[in-house]
Amino acid sequence: MTGGASYSGSDVPPAVDVHGREAGMTTQRTRPSLRRLLAGTLLGVTLVTGAVGWRAWRQGTDEAGRLGGDFHALQVLPGGRLLYGQHAGVSVSTDGGRTWGRPDGAGDALSLASSPRSPVLILAGHGVLKTSRDGGATWQPATFGNLASRDLQGFAVAPDAPNVWYANIAGLGLYRTREGRNWEVMSPDTAYATALAAGPGSPPRLYALVPGEGLIASDDGATWQRIGNAPPAAPSGLTVHPVSGHVYLAGTAGLWRSGDQGATWTRLGFREAARLVAADPRDEARLYAVGAGGAVYRSLDGGRTWAPAGRGA
Repeated sequence: MTGGASYSGSDVPPAVDVHGREAGMTTQRTRPSLRRLLAGTLLGVTLVTGAVGWRAWRQGTDEAGRLGGDFHALQVLPGGRLLYGQHAGVSVSTDGGRTWGRPDGAGDALSLASSPRSPVLILAGHGVLKTSRDGGATWQPATFGNLASRDLQGFAVAPDAPNVWYANIAGLGLYRTREGRNWEVMSPDTAYATALAAGPGSPPRLYALVPGEGLIASDDGATWQRIGNAPPAAPSGLTVHPVSGHVYLAGTAGLWRSGDQGATWTRLGFREAARLVAADPRDEARLYAVGAGGAVYRSLDGGRTWAPAGRGA
């Protein structure tokens, strides 16, 4: 896959679809708690037809470099360790996405969040909040403190202030803590967001994907604006590089990047439908994506060209 083009304003596909009803994608059931809160809204954790099962993690077969399950989170740690989050927990790859361990059962990994300034990795989801200091090898429960609910649908860490955490509670909105125990209400605008990300700076610029609105952003966590020209995005297809602040979206039109906080967008060389995207925090030229069929792809040139991770280095 090669190529790249820049777009702004009306040149970009007008609608941002975070419902999961996309070409080549089917919508999985929502969790019961979210289903009640959304009252019929099609909030998408997406599922690939025919790509589910333990076979996705068997090594030494034609399934190398392919993921199954629920496509919730993809995280790259300093040093290149890759983590994939789904309902069954976290799977780890230490060879650039070619092979993956089985899900570890750590909990409903809707979000994986970290800062390159800290060894702490956070797993958050429906009824689960855990931390790891060894790259996801082991997990320890974290306190929910005074959070109004444990139904976490989106979690982010401030890259330049790793003690500042943001938790999005399904149906309630955004909360912030500076030490992990006492949380303050920030905004109800993200109540039904499917993904949350934070960029560099103090305070960090925040981004979220919301069904019916698409990509929204905030400079303070309290007031949010819709980025109307953002490309279509999958429910979890959002990441922000912790150093450059570049915003990446994955969706039916492939992968896109913005270097100006969403004002303009560049289409990357990955032109197929994509579910997840992640960028190496130390080397942004190294990008990873999960396609509609669950295959993992890798780019070493900032997204211009891509190759299946299953082919090895």
